[in-house]
Amino acid sequence: MRSKRRSMAKKTTLPQETLTDILSRLPIKSLTRFESVSKPFSALINSPDFISAHLRRSSRHFTFFIRHFHNPSGSNFSFSLTNNQAIDVEIPLLGSLIRFPKIVGSCNGLVCLDISSCYARGFVLWNIARKQYSCLPSPRISDSRGPFWMVSTGFGFDREKNDYKVVRIVGFACEKGESPVVMIEVFSWRTGCWRVIDGRAIGACVIHEGQNGVVINGGLHWLGNSAGKSGGIQKFILSFDLNTEEFRKIPTPEFSAGVCAKIMGFKGSLALAYYPSRGLVGRPAATDRVEICVWDDYGGADGKYWTKLNSLQLNTLGYPVGVTNETGLIMRKLDGQFTQFFLCDPSNQNYRRLHICEATYSCDIHSYVESLVPVSAGHDHRVIEEEVLSEV
Repeated sequence: MRSKRRSMAKKTTLPQETLTDILSRLPIKSLTRFESVSKPFSALINSPDFISAHLRRSSRHFTFFIRHFHNPSGSNFSFSLTNNQAIDVEIPLLGSLIRFPKIVGSCNGLVCLDISSCYARGFVLWNIARKQYSCLPSPRISDSRGPFWMVSTGFGFDREKNDYKVVRIVGFACEKGESPVVMIEVFSWRTGCWRVIDGRAIGACVIHEGQNGVVINGGLHWLGNSAGKSGGIQKFILSFDLNTEEFRKIPTPEFSAGVCAKIMGFKGSLALAYYPSRGLVGRPAATDRVEICVWDDYGGADGKYWTKLNSLQLNTLGYPVGVTNETGLIMRKLDGQFTQFFLCDPSNQNYRRLHICEATYSCDIHSYVESLVPVSAGHDHRVIEEEVLSEV
């Protein structure tokens, strides 16, 4: 009887390629159940090849990961995953947080949170779908050498090394007229360690408002300008190659006072959205349009130049607040006490209404895909399974 059962099992065993193809189409919740009932399934589902295969499919179906602010200070906040319907998301470590966490970035199903009270001193990697999070080691650069002035961060994927990296750029306070000292460190998901890297190439610079880097074509990008004794202020985009870990400065087009710029990715290229500043009482806006420029890799004397792509009416669509899938610009329009969101394609000016956020004051929007990517690459790390109180 036993031999007959073994024979039947062998006859019904699917080829590995077929099994992988079938399972890679399933949502994370279903795969988690398979993990718990079969060791062979668990080994397959957690293998690097299967994780990549599942990610290739799931990346076609992105949603929005949103942090909502319900009061001016931001102390009353919430998180949700939103597509056609909003689903509230519980934040790990919520009870021990001093202040609301900041979203550093979202990449391939991993969300990087800054959970520190200031100066980006503590980070968590979070896989929402797998209900796992990992507290990263403390950064190496501290204020022992002097008081911090401004800290900027970024999170992205090094495709060549199959590594997820957190970048922390620390600017130290200096006396008036002196050049600020800037130090950079990188956390590697693969090694589980922080490394201080050579940042001399960026010189004395200021990254605007401690912003988070925008991932475009394998690099992180921040808006910055020169600082110190060098004379006039030069504006540029600071670009960091996630593979080579080298910096370079990209000049920005000239724009007048009272105009803001937002970095975005558009179809694999670096782009900038220009729009008038808000809240300048009694002063007319510099423009009533959002101008889109793209950094072209194949033109200009040095092989690169900025090309104006299109312009969008502010009165119709509002201000840019985010980018989705490198093809759409998320616009936020304030209409009295009501807020509307639109998804716009800058290349043809087509747009549609988005029902993604009903926060009274503000929200922070990121693209998100479900994935099996682990929060740790296997080194000795504090990986914690979130407690699941009920399963449907």
